[in-house]
Amino acid sequence: MTGAGFVVLATRRRAAPQDGRFEYRVWPAHGHPALSRLQRAWPLVAAERRSDIYLLPATPGRALVKLRDGERLEIKRRTHDVGTIQHWEMPVSARFPLGRRHRAALAEALNLPGGFDVETGQSPAHLLAALGDAVPAVAAQTVRKSRVLFERRDCRAEITRVAAGGWSRLSIALEACALPAIAMALDDLRLGSLPNLSYGAVLGPLFGPSAPWPRLLIHARSDERRPQ
Repeated sequence: MTGAGFVVLATRRRAAPQDGRFEYRVWPAHGHPALSRLQRAWPLVAAERRSDIYLLPATPGRALVKLRDGERLEIKRRTHDVGTIQHWEMPVSARFPLGRRHRAALAEALNLPGGFDVETGQSPAHLLAALGDAVPAVAAQTVRKSRVLFERRDCRAEITRVAAGGWSRLSIALEACALPAIAMALDDLRLGSLPNLSYGAVLGPLFGPSAPWPRLLIHARSDERRPQ
């Protein structure tokens, strides 16, 4: 899936619905029957490669913060669970520069009561520089993703090769606006026996401020630099 022959077939991005969606993400250590089942029985709708920068606070909460493609701020919030299925909303999806409301939402998601000033919200480079200089309670980690997406019966599935630093893992995820759709997909793919772990739940212990892994340099895609 992620070799030299990996080709982007489409790059359609669906906006998150206003009332959120149900999600289930697993990280199998070895192969899983869902991999072949998806490729045989689920229509392929898209494939992509991208790098996101996750902002990982020292004390994980119910929010997940990332710079999508290193450029766009996205904040997801886990609102509730139905059994082992998680429900997430995305209250913030914004380009830079960040307005006052988005800077306040970012500070709340990262558990930083001091907030962010106007300069810090000017660009991804400004934000990353501010976090690296003065906020050791937040770690920024670049995560590379190569994924293929499938869709069937109002449920979207993805197979993703996730890599960060010297670590790499395969992930399989389901997303649906309606609970019955994701529940049927879980049964179809037999994923329910594996724990449902979000990106934050997996990346935090590996790359958060208290993690044993070496901190990596973060390269924002923008060429902007903070004024000297």
